[in-house]
Amino acid sequence: MDSSHALSFDEAEFQLLFEQAGLTDTPEPNPQRVEKVIERSLHEKAIKDTASFVFQGFPAVLMGFMAVAANAVGEKDADYRA
Repeated sequence: MDSSHALSFDEAEFQLLFEQAGLTDTPEPNPQRVEKVIERSLHEKAIKDTASFVFQGFPAVLMGFMAVAANAVGEKDADYRA
């Protein structure tokens, strides 16, 4: 990035901007909202993990069934006892 086009702000300018916008007070955290966000993120993670397991595992299972149906599992001349 070209430093001649970069904006130069110092912390005092940022503080002034926040004061002019009325954003100097930090809001109190809402425990119910935090709990909802955590619950939703855990739910979305479970959905993602389940979907990835189904859609990544299903083709492998289908290929296994196809191999059994086509009698293509292993070789006929292979001796597995040795």
